Amino acid sequence: MTDHETQLGDFNSVPTTLPMTIIRHHAALLDSWAVVHPDSDSLTVMNPKDAIIQHGITADSPVNTWSAGKSYLSSTFFGKRLDYILYRQPRGKQYPQLRATECRVVLTDKVPGFTFSYSDHFGLEATIEIQPEPSQAESSSTFQNESNDAQTELTSSAIMTTINALTECYRFSRERSRKELLIFVLCLVLLVGIAIGTAWFPRSWINSIFIIFTVMVAWAGTTMLYEGFIYGNWERSALQNVIEELEILQNGFKYQADQRAA
Repeated sequence: MTDHETQLGDFNSVPTTLPMTIIRHHAALLDSWAVVHPDSDSLTVMNPKDAIIQHGITADSPVNTWSAGKSYLSSTFFGKRLDYILYRQPRGKQYPQLRATECRVVLTDKVPGFTFSYSDHFGLEATIEIQPEPSQAESSSTFQNESNDAQTELTSSAIMTTINALTECYRFSRERSRKELLIFVLCLVLLVGIAIGTAWFPRSWINSIFIIFTVMVAWAGTTMLYEGFIYGNWERSALQNVIEELEILQNGFKYQADQRAA
């Protein structure tokens, strides 16, 4: 990603989640919707169509035919903002500044001549202007604050929040692996029991039923072994590596702070 590129698409996370916070702060990205609609979160909506216009809802909207029938959507749920157009300011006073001036949800109608929406997500459209003179961009105090925020790196507090979140993921992965390995052991015991029990079946046609059942149990056990042991170890190893790298970075921040204090 260069100093003035944009990133756009479905990030599968609402703006307040940890992944989006890390993406915006660590990559110094501005959210086009938040820039154009800074008061969006404080607005109150009464229907799904207003939610699209005022909150930038792009997914799980009752207006969208692909999600209207989902059973988990309540009458008071109007959808999520999962799609973004993110951009980063060029670093350096010699470069012009960027500013999102328009951002709206599009393709909210049904496909002409049909009864279904274009996609399970609505589209997002933004206009990003190039400010040729940095002084023009600096004339707006709000925009200046946004630019300053965009230049920050991953902070010590953000690192600690990330470490805590990843640690919880590590614990959850470990507990899940234990349960999956327990299921694998139970499947193994059941297979042994079936193998012994087939000798006592008086009718041969029952054996064919138990063969199918044995295949299903064996498949379930193999899956649990893969999930709990192979994938589980790989997942925890990856999480542990990221946690250790973040801890090293965190210690570096602490060392620099101690040096400045001394």
